[in-house]
Amino acid sequence: MDMGDNFRKIHYKFRFTFTEQDKSFEYEKELPRFKTIARHLVQKLLDTYNIGKLIGGVETLNRAGDRTWCHLHIHFDAIENKETIARLIKRYLADNYTQNVTGVKYFMLKPDVAKNIDEFMRYPLKQTFDKKLCYGYTDEELEIMHKVAQSSYMKCQEINQAKLDKSDTADTLFERLCRYLEQTQDNKKSPLLISATKFYVEENKPINRHTIVGYVDNYMLRKNLITYEDYWSSY
Repeated sequence: MDMGDNFRKIHYKFRFTFTEQDKSFEYEKELPRFKTIARHLVQKLLDTYNIGKLIGGVETLNRAGDRTWCHLHIHFDAIENKETIARLIKRYLADNYTQNVTGVKYFMLKPDVAKNIDEFMRYPLKQTFDKKLCYGYTDEELEIMHKVAQSSYMKCQEINQAKLDKSDTADTLFERLCRYLEQTQDNKKSPLLISATKFYVEENKPINRHTIVGYVDNYMLRKNLITYEDYWSSY
């Protein structure tokens, strides 16, 4: 009898960062080995626990689409508790592949109360698709899930890039404002605020009093025109 008939399965999310990497992220030579470790771990989980569905993915990019530490995501369901599964995974990775399993930077396993099970399960497919890291789905289902996950990931990248672009624009605006304020003869706050307002008008930017005051305060602190104590004493 399937134990899943008597016990409610728990949805787990597992994230693991492979050992033996440096900040250059030049891990092409190690990538085949990392994928092999992932496949063997998945098989170990399937051989050991009563898992109904499982999807894994080896990734090399972060949410913004930039290279990052090569890592593994596995989402699956099981009836066993977190501690039992974590002990097995840690022992398996450490004993068989000398992987570091200490600390949340490398190892994270936790149950997840997913509102959307389909979205939760297809998450590891957002960058890569390896059938050997999947279980409980047909090839056709996996292909569709992979495409949907990739599409969601690309939208996420666009949103993150837009945030970065907005931040870069703000930094550029502030630097231009600083150069503009350097031409102000009087370094007291009131003349600087007037100059900053003129700058915004010349730049065709909407005038926001709080933003301008914040930028001027920042400028005065950077230029040592006021101390941090002076700044906070005004509040």
